[in-house]
Amino acid sequence: MQLRNLNIKIAIYSPNWIGDAVMALPFIQLLKEKNPQAELNIVCKDWVSAVFKNNLSVNQIIPIPQDSINSFSGTVRIGLKLRSEKFDLFYTLTDSIRSAIILWLSGARVRVGYDTQMRSLFLTDYKIPPLQSIHRSYKYLSLIEPGVLTQNIPEISLSTFEEDWAKKEMRKLGLNSPIALAPFSVAKNRTLQNNILDKWIKNTKNSYLIFGSYNDIEKSNNLIKFCKSDNIKSICGKYSLRQSIALIYFCKYTLATDSGLGHLSAALGTPTISFFGVGNIAVTAPIGKKNSIIKHCTTCLGDFCEKNGQGTSCIKKISKENIENAVNKIIDQ
Repeated sequence: MQLRNLNIKIAIYSPNWIGDAVMALPFIQLLKEKNPQAELNIVCKDWVSAVFKNNLSVNQIIPIPQDSINSFSGTVRIGLKLRSEKFDLFYTLTDSIRSAIILWLSGARVRVGYDTQMRSLFLTDYKIPPLQSIHRSYKYLSLIEPGVLTQNIPEISLSTFEEDWAKKEMRKLGLNSPIALAPFSVAKNRTLQNNILDKWIKNTKNSYLIFGSYNDIEKSNNLIKFCKSDNIKSICGKYSLRQSIALIYFCKYTLATDSGLGHLSAALGTPTISFFGVGNIAVTAPIGKKNSIIKHCTTCLGDFCEKNGQGTSCIKKISKENIENAVNKIIDQ
């Protein structure tokens, strides 16, 4: 794909989930490195727009309200609305037919994505998906250059204003370098159980701050009641995603399930321990300079478990000391 004018206008249709959006950050960085004079625009669902805010490679974020794209007519309206942007080159990082239709309707001269769901009808430059299972960040990067190797890792930057706000907010909460807890997931079998967390939390001088969405408020309250501890607070649903990102930055470290918050923490450079059960580490593990993955079994089979010694650790046997040793190791890296 060759475009003669270096001052081109490029758009990227972002993945729809927070973790996937974080894994798209190396793609954005590499695209900017290869097109330093180009204008980069992110088209994304509104709830993931916070991932791209303050990104030095991004010129404009175009958020799409969720309820505006739930129907075919909404998809058409979004695509036609983007025509006014006059994009020269448009990538889609999702595999949905809907995103390809939006690219087509936008009128972008060059439209790039993977050939899935018969999307080649709407793309000018379609790629065959990788035959082997690879990390999702490399799947995105392969749209630019197949088999590309890069040292880029996801990075999220905060403005000075955001850092100052987060420091003040931590003081209002009465906290100083708490441990971030991101124990919840949309998938129930990816959520860390209360009794496991209680074992790691009790008899400690550390303070803990629970992060999550509005939908996690009841679960966080139940966790606090279960642990019967005064050193745990919940801010589930209290702040915007961008504000939560800023607060995670000032946490001592993060304990996270396989979720978007774990990816955000790792991209911030906050030491992060991610617990993976059903998730595929090779495909969706968070990437960061201070990041460690603990693979455990799910669903727990108790005495019938036959996976001991096969690359997994029984989550019931993971101790507070195991976690602290892992944290100290990645901090010293």
